[in-house]
Amino acid sequence: MYAKIAELGYQNQSYFSWDELSYFPVFIFNSDIITRFNDVTVYVLIPAISCMGIFGNVMSIILLYRHGLEKCSNILICALAVADSMYLVGINNFSLFLYRILDHYGYFYTEILSCFIYALFLSFVLLETVGKVVSMILPALIIIERFTAVFFPLHFSTIVTEGRIKAAVVLMYPLGLTSFLFYISTQQYAYVYDASINATVGYILKSESYVKSFPLFGKSTQFYTTLCGPFCVGFVVMGCVLISVKLQVQLNIRKRMITTGKSRSIDNTKDEVKKKLNSQVQTNKTTKILLSVCFVYTITGTFNFLSDMVFTMESLGFVTGFIIHRSGIMFLCVNSTANFIIYVAFNRNFRKTYRDLFLKCCRPGKKMK
Repeated sequence: MYAKIAELGYQNQSYFSWDELSYFPVFIFNSDIITRFNDVTVYVLIPAISCMGIFGNVMSIILLYRHGLEKCSNILICALAVADSMYLVGINNFSLFLYRILDHYGYFYTEILSCFIYALFLSFVLLETVGKVVSMILPALIIIERFTAVFFPLHFSTIVTEGRIKAAVVLMYPLGLTSFLFYISTQQYAYVYDASINATVGYILKSESYVKSFPLFGKSTQFYTTLCGPFCVGFVVMGCVLISVKLQVQLNIRKRMITTGKSRSIDNTKDEVKKKLNSQVQTNKTTKILLSVCFVYTITGTFNFLSDMVFTMESLGFVTGFIIHRSGIMFLCVNSTANFIIYVAFNRNFRKTYRDLFLKCCRPGKKMK
């Protein structure tokens, strides 16, 4: 197929349809409901949620920087905010909107401008792909960090160090980059004359290697979908259950230690016990915040991988499958947006710093306390 195209020099494409080679399937929405749902989600809901999420995540990064990134939990939250921001920017790929703006897909511009828009398209795909992979895997690292803090508090500072956490976070980005490199190997760009519409168009086509090795690419896609979906979500759910049970046990023990004992010697001991438990209380507060993040991640991540692996267009039909697929993307956007709300709602220091920063922006002449 591609040899024939090369032989023709991409000219006189009346022998076949470019839609057959198009990397993106050409959907013809025969239903007004589907058309409206697609327009509302793509052009209204997803951009609106993304704008709020990008603002919230940028504020989170600023506030965490002000609080300091010495704590391992702050490093993880900051890394998650960066990954979420990347995904929210990448998912709003306006270069892809320009490609699909007409019923006949393509970049109907000059060769230089079309090539530039395609380069922008790849940049957005890079942000979306890397951001999604990191934001879906990072909660598993959060669970490991919190599991160590709750179950091994005496050895936590030895096992979990600032350097190790930073190294673990950095290693996640090459994994996302590998996914991006795999993605771009499945397509190729061609600026060609299309005789069927009598115009020179920039097309995003299926690569020859993708067509020849489709089963291999399918397995690679399945690997990333499983890793970022069932595996990480299941791991996070299991970790959340174990940590929650441990926290409840610790809470019961703490109550008994504080409320029992009536003798003077025990009363004196109670003050010492309270001091020793202060650090544990702070650990539990941090744990509850991160567990809330993981809880939202579990709900949205589960729906997303179910929409990709179970509730597909092939199994449910085009209309239902399409709606669920679009909803899965919106759920991921909600997941990337909700974290900032959780931080503000559960962390008093976070709220205070945010309020002070907001007042400083409103009154730039006044210094923060």
